[in-house]
Formats: sequence, C-alpha cells, structure tokens
Amino acid sequence: MMAQRETQQGTRRERSPKRGARRSQRPRGSKPEARSKRPRGSKRPRKPAPGGKSSRPRKPKARNQQGVAILLVLIALAILFPFTATFNYKARVDWQSAVNHGDEVRARAIQRGAMQLSTLLFELQRMVFNSKQFREMVGAMDITQLAPYLMSIFGTQDGAEGLGALVGLDTSSLNELALDGGGTFEVRLEAESGKINVNCLAVESEGNDTPQARTYETLDALLMPKLYDPLFDEEKSDGNRYPRYEVLRALVDYIDPDTRKFSTYRLANSSQDERYRYQELVDPYEARDARLDSVQELQLVEGIDDDWMAAFAPELTVYGGCKVNINFASAEQIAQVIRHSVRGEDRWKTEGENFLTMTMPLANYVVESREFSLFKKLEDFKELVNDPDKYANPLTMMGEESDADMLANMPKIPDGIVVREIAGTKDGASWGGLRDVATVEPERIYRIEIITTVGSVSKRLTAVYDIQYARSQSQGKGAWLYYRED
Repeated sequence: MMAQRETQQGTRRERSPKRGARRSQRPRGSKPEARSKRPRGSKRPRKPAPGGKSSRPRKPKARNQQGVAILLVLIALAILFPFTATFNYKARVDWQSAVNHGDEVRARAIQRGAMQLSTLLFELQRMVFNSKQFREMVGAMDITQLAPYLMSIFGTQDGAEGLGALVGLDTSSLNELALDGGGTFEVRLEAESGKINVNCLAVESEGNDTPQARTYETLDALLMPKLYDPLFDEEKSDGNRYPRYEVLRALVDYIDPDTRKFSTYRLANSSQDERYRYQELVDPYEARDARLDSVQELQLVEGIDDDWMAAFAPELTVYGGCKVNINFASAEQIAQVIRHSVRGEDRWKTEGENFLTMTMPLANYVVESREFSLFKKLEDFKELVNDPDKYANPLTMMGEESDADMLANMPKIPDGIVVREIAGTKDGASWGGLRDVATVEPERIYRIEIITTVGSVSKRLTAVYDIQYARSQSQGKGAWLYYRED
C-alpha cells in the first residue's frame, strides 16, 4: 500500500512541470480568459467551413413525403364532389318541379276556359244553327265547320291573322283576345252521330230497321281492308288467333241482352248458348249483356286488345241513336245506307266485289261533297247518289278546261246508284228506304278534345256534351256526359 502511494505521488510531481509551463507562457499581469458557460449536456459548436457554409450535412428529405398536400386536396374533392352533385341535381329537380307545377296549374285553368268557350259554341249551335228559320234561309250548318277557326282566335297569337286571311277581313283588333304568357290550346270538335254506335248491337229490330244486323255489317266493312290483317292473323297475348268474324260475334254477344250466340251467317241469334272464357281468367268477370257506358269497355271483349282499340276505337261511340246521320257519317256507314235502300235494278252494284268497286267509291264521293254543303233533307242525298254528275265536286270548277293536267288529276265521278227514300212492299217483295236507317237532323251530341301546352307541360282533355240534355228549368239545357283528363 505504501509503495502504491509513493508511485502516485511521483506521477503527480512529473505532471506538475507541464502545468507550470503552460502558465509561464501567459504574459505576466494578464488575467486568464473567461470561459463561457455552456449548459450541461450541450455540444460545442463546430467552426464554420470555408466559404461561410456549415460543414454539418443536412438530412435528405424522404421521397415518399413529396405531393402529400395535392393528394389530400384530391381526396377532399373526391369526397365533396358526389355530395355537391347530388345537392345540385336535387336543387334543379325541385326547381323544375316547381316550374312544372305552376305550368300545370295554368294549363288546367286554360282548359277550363276553353271548355267555357266551347259551351258558347254549343249554345250557338242549339239556338241559331239548329233553328228552323236559319236552316231555311242559310241552309244546314254545323258548329264543327267553324269551331277550329273561331277557337284559334283565343288559342294562339296568330289565330286571328289566319282567320282574317281566310275570310279576307282585317282581324287585327282580335289579337288582344289571344292568350299571353306562353300558353296555347287547340280545340278539336266532332259530332258523335258520325260514328258507329256499338250499343245498337243490342237492338234487334226497330220498325223496318234492323240496327243489330246493319251495325254488324258496318263493323264488318270497317274491319275489311287487308291493312288490318296482322290484327287478326297474329297470336294474341293468350296464344290464340281471333279472325274477324269471331271478334265481331264476341262483340255482339257481349252487348246484346240475351245469352244466345250470334250467328254471323243469319245475322241473328242462334240456338246455341254463349261460351266465352271470361270466368276462367285470373280476374274473372261476366259479359255485360247491356249497353256500354264508354268505348273503353270494349277491351273486355274476347279478341280485342290495345292494338285493336288503337285502330278502330276512334270510329266507335256509345252515344246517340241508331240511325245514321248522313251529314257526319263515315263512308262505311253511308255505303251501308245505300245498300239498304237501293232499288232492285241496281242491287247488283252493292253485292259481292261490286260493293268495294262501285258502292264504296260513291260513298267516298258523298263524304267529299258534303264538306262544302250539308244535306238539308234526305231528298238531297237521294238526288246526289242517283246522279252524281249533277252535283260535281266544286274542286273540279277551279281549273280551266284547257288545263288537261289538272283535270286528269281530279277524282273520277263514280256511277250513280238509284235508292228509295220510303220503304215498301209489293207482291210479297219488300224493299228498304232511306227514312228507315238515315237522318239529317241537327247534331245533338258532340265530342270535344282540348290540347293545352304551357312551357314543358302538355295536357289533353276529352269530353262529351249533349246540347239537348234536359236539366232543371232554371239551369236550361245541356250537360257534360263524359269527362277525362290525360
């Protein structure tokens, strides 16, 4: 132990001269430099490298951290875009819905105004055109000939100008009557007596007239053109085909009051019972066996579908009487009238193929001729049918005789057919007359169709009006029989 202490002391003695040497290097009288105190644990700063830049190397940035801000912005936009688009879409839908609702309210108001105007036309027909004095002085006239021109004054801005150009008068003062604000309406008016009344299938006989058989023949002529072959040759939704005669027979059996099957050969009821599959359907029902309330009920008849209704429903009605109104009837109905009242010597012109080649052209000629003047009495119709050359179409008078091209394009006047006005019987033989099946009485029931357009909204109204419907004494005559909005 003593030896170790001596060794340590000797070592200290050897180091002491070095400390002294350091002190001897400091000039005398100078004070030692004060050392700056550094916080414990701090490192001594390094001297700057030549050029003024620090020699300490910087830590390089990680490559996976570049573009993070852009990525976050894109993610935020991707999240916000669907919400913004949905909000924008809903806002536009709500705005358009509000606009359409306003247009729909305006369209409905215009419809009601057009209906009120139409009642004025019906009163004009009932009180003026139907009066005996007017028909004797001016002739037969119907409101359907004037309604499109009169209603155009109120329906469109240029309606009055069109009417003025037609009659050659200054109608600028009527422009203020038209609708303003973007709304328009169009009125279509037609007489119901010019259609085939399917309810007449329920009437077997009416004096010398047989409405059931005549209506069946008229419907048969309506369905006859080959244009309608696909409606009867193709399979229906139930997998069956229904020829023309089966559809007509089912139609008669659905409306007539009995339960006997109609014979398409005898044009009368047979001894067989009706057998239809109305009770076998998923939603079973029974045959009406009575008059129909609307034409739409025909879709319940076996063999009649939407295609059949689209083709033939506009020619049918359930209103009016069973006699054919010559002033409004179709060519098929007029042809049946000619066939019923033809004289014996000309009967061959209404039978077989001659019905299509001789009777139908004459009926079409009658329809074209009455556009300029309606028949005042049945005798006028009789004279036209007997000798069409005496009542040439006014269109043939518009060109000069030297204009060969124009005359060549004019329709050919068909041969006449002699008809009787009064039915009779002689030596066991009977014949029909015009008075049994036809009439020229003023129209009573009208169908009106109002098409209204306001902005992007379009509405259609269909109604039927009876101008002679007896109401209470204070309310007068006339009433709406049918009303539907689409």
